Amino acid sequence: MNLAFALNTYNQTKATSEANKKDGYEAVKYALDQVIGSMEKLNNGLKAEEKEHHFERALSSIYFLQKCLDFEQGGELAKNLFKVYEYCRVQIIEFALKGTVKKLDTAIEFVQTILEGWEGIRT
Repeated sequence: MNLAFALNTYNQTKATSEANKKDGYEAVKYALDQVIGSMEKLNNGLKAEEKEHHFERALSSIYFLQKCLDFEQGGELAKNLFKVYEYCRVQIIEFALKGTVKKLDTAIEFVQTILEGWEGIRT
């Protein structure tokens, strides 16, 4: 293998890796935005079909966020994020069943705090 080929391969791998990191960052940011937006809309007394849409979107986004966690490298942070996401999931379900607004408001605040921290990583 010649040096130019090796250098080109390295640069392509680096570019792909950086693009994947950016895509991963954006995917998580998008999911956090979706969770917040859907929970806020659920809180605003929508029609039944709209509630169903935002209920599904919020739960799907939370599931995505939980699946993205790396428990091996993330350690306690990953475990704690999982617990927060699980709390939010339960509050969304309870809201759908019982209309418990206060706990949904708390869940929204938790995810907003996570989003602020996530955005801080990028700057």
